[in-house]
Amino acid sequence: MRILLVQPAPFENGRMGLENALWLSEPAALTSIAATVADEHEVRILDMRLEDADVLPRVLAEFRPELVGVTSMTTDAYQARAVAYCAKSILGDGTFTIIGGHHPTLVPEEHDVECLDAVCIGEGEETFAELVQHLGAGGDPEDLDHIDGLAFRRGGEQVMTAKRSQARELDTFPTPARDLITEYQGRYFFGPAIGMASIQTSRGCAFDCNFCAIWEFYERKVRLLSAKAIVDRMEAVPEKFVMFLDDNFLTHRPRLEELLDEIDRRGVKKLWMVQGRTDFVVENPDLLSRMRDAGMIMLLSGYETNDDGTLDSLKKDNTRANNLEASRLLNRLGVLTTGIFMTHPDFEEEDFDELYAAINEMRITIPLVVVHMPLPGTQAWRENKDRLLTRDARLFDLLHAVVPTRLPRRRFYELYARWNQATMLSTRRSFSPRFFVKRPRVMAALLPGFRLFRDRLRVLRRAIEDPESYLRDEIEIIVEQEPADAGERVPELVA
Repeated sequence: MRILLVQPAPFENGRMGLENALWLSEPAALTSIAATVADEHEVRILDMRLEDADVLPRVLAEFRPELVGVTSMTTDAYQARAVAYCAKSILGDGTFTIIGGHHPTLVPEEHDVECLDAVCIGEGEETFAELVQHLGAGGDPEDLDHIDGLAFRRGGEQVMTAKRSQARELDTFPTPARDLITEYQGRYFFGPAIGMASIQTSRGCAFDCNFCAIWEFYERKVRLLSAKAIVDRMEAVPEKFVMFLDDNFLTHRPRLEELLDEIDRRGVKKLWMVQGRTDFVVENPDLLSRMRDAGMIMLLSGYETNDDGTLDSLKKDNTRANNLEASRLLNRLGVLTTGIFMTHPDFEEEDFDELYAAINEMRITIPLVVVHMPLPGTQAWRENKDRLLTRDARLFDLLHAVVPTRLPRRRFYELYARWNQATMLSTRRSFSPRFFVKRPRVMAALLPGFRLFRDRLRVLRRAIEDPESYLRDEIEIIVEQEPADAGERVPELVA
């Protein structure tokens, strides 16, 4: 079969967003499922984040795939659906279309539309391989009951199959087919770390924060790729920078110790970045020192807030003291920090000032301030869905208030739009000349990417520092600041 897998753009042209400016990772979900069928079928991957909009119809017309798959997070749900619609429009109903990923898994019913033949629910590798085997053998596209992990259309209605098991050990999956994205390699990045490979070494999270659905997606399970397999993949990538995509890389200390031993034994010299919790940093300073020596250059953490009470309400199971101590330790080690903090729709004016002051005290290298929102599939969504001002997926981007704000909406955005300028001191305190002295090899590797990073940020700042940008995005989406009655002013995400 001819198979086209598509990574959609996160939003339509003209909308602001942090992706494409700060962080752009490989389409790891697509290279992972492609690896299960690439030996027997002709597979192509199209990353629309790095393509002009007219490339998709041209590729569809030239390649004429028999199956088109697309992955989706919440903010690109409409763009993902547009891929399937485009495929059906150009190639007709004979082309099978399927969507998978985080958002469709959590709300499959919202993807019950004519242009999509099926929704992959949960992990995609085995489900996709079985689907391709069935269709490739001439199987009926409406007779898929035997394939676990699907919601498919039959007779105009959505049919759910049995849940797909998530018990398979990660080492037994085929290595992602990175050869299918060769044309894009060198263009993925995090900040000035340009030319970045992406490797996922675990799935799941042991924590149950109420604003996050990762732990629900993976059914409270955590599975780990072995240290040997991780280093095998590190050695195989040509890029000098590696981003570990794990939602929480800092878990299971014995595996991390084994990983560091393996990196040292093989003499791997990659520079790598991870995501992880600050409490682990505080509890394991010796391990973090070893990780720094082995090539770790950046840690992204959800600091969330400057207030213990708010951390408790988020079910974060962490403390402000841990956040402060972790940032101090990482600065001493010469590890760059990216910290995510939340403003809340119920903020008063002084709450913004206190949050920005706390960020400056913590000396975070790259502070990112978002708007707390109930994302689909989370506990917060279930608790707040009756308060939503919209269900338009484009505004669930952590940059807009989708529930009523305590302050007048314009004033809320005026104060929120200050965050980048208000936390510049944090960056200057962290990324000081002392860092250059501590990590000369790291600085030498990052310097070539600083000009492009600076240019991207200049464009982004024009949007995020302008309160009118947020209000313009909401025109004809959020009409007034009152919760809508069910079924009236609130459109479904499929609208």
